[in-house]
Amino acid sequence: MNILFVNNSEVNPLNSGIQRITWVLAQAFSARGMKCYGANFETNTPATNTLFPDTQKLDFTERASAELAAFIRKYNITRVIVQECWPLKKLAVVSRATRQVEGCKLLYCYHSMPGKEFVPPSTRAELYRLLHGGNRMHALKKGIVALLPGGVYRRIVTRRARRDYSFIWEAADEIVLLSASYIPLVEQLAGKADRTGKKFRAIGNSLSFQDYLPEEEILHKRKEVVIVSRLSERAKRLSKALKIWKQVEEGGRFPDWRLKIVGTGEDERYYRQLAKRLRLKQADFEGRQDSKPYYRRAAICMQTSAYEGFSMVVTEAQQMGAVPVVFETYPAINDVIQNGRNGVLVPPGNIEKFAGALERLMGNAEERERLARHAIADCQQFDEGHIIREWTACLA
Repeated sequence: MNILFVNNSEVNPLNSGIQRITWVLAQAFSARGMKCYGANFETNTPATNTLFPDTQKLDFTERASAELAAFIRKYNITRVIVQECWPLKKLAVVSRATRQVEGCKLLYCYHSMPGKEFVPPSTRAELYRLLHGGNRMHALKKGIVALLPGGVYRRIVTRRARRDYSFIWEAADEIVLLSASYIPLVEQLAGKADRTGKKFRAIGNSLSFQDYLPEEEILHKRKEVVIVSRLSERAKRLSKALKIWKQVEEGGRFPDWRLKIVGTGEDERYYRQLAKRLRLKQADFEGRQDSKPYYRRAAICMQTSAYEGFSMVVTEAQQMGAVPVVFETYPAINDVIQNGRNGVLVPPGNIEKFAGALERLMGNAEERERLARHAIADCQQFDEGHIIREWTACLA
């Protein structure tokens, strides 16, 4: 079987979780005798990686669809896996091409939580961006949206979501979601029903690391809480994490614990300023780093996102025995965390309860060790071999 992966840009596993998953899948498929090719919309740069033997560059013209169809025929490609295609006019280019090739099937992978559009922007973060640089026009638009009354915002988003999800439904032969819990959400948003039982496939992300923290190392964890994240308030809401940590510091019970924030992003200056304003003394911004050593050292990992699709950060933390404490803001987290067994779930947005959950874990080494052991064992359901078997069944 020959497979085409479509991404927004050249695939680099260090760029994003989606591109890391693309890299893992392509390598695994190739190891199993399948031939994988690439296509992307980054027309201003040549193909630079060695992941694919050939890559097709795309734009938004009718000619691009015809050229992609020719590329598909040339390599006898029977499955097109669309990993990243936003805005949706990119998907239109790919869909037109696959429709021209008999026997070619288009699988659209939705790597986020359906309905994320209903999460409003952060007024404070957009105002900071507007005043301190970055894409000011985009920040202005988002800031205006954030000020809309809730009912108006929902009506606008509902119309847009119906248009977008209906288009995805019609363009794709099959939609691959990160959790079965997302299927009814897509049906509701698209205003359609899967009466054949063949429109959807639910496949989680595979684990990032090839190994697991040895159990004996759990006993030697540092008194550290780690956040691994893109520093972007729109989805990640690290402002809540900093406010939670402020409550922990003010409690005064854990002066020897530190918060380590790993990652970079468009709102890094905003977060640094917020940490300064909150007068945090036990928080460190580490920048862009290899996250694995931080997970290995940390006893706890915290996540305060407004939404995720299927958080690789949570399974990475579990692999390395860093107990995840997470806002329950997206359904797929229940596929990963059994509350009180291999992690802790906190009601969405409740800063006080989150701080309380952190402090209980920070003050109870035995409980941390119990949760860490279960986390290491339970996350193995998402190992690469298991996920590849699910993908192989999907491609059959």
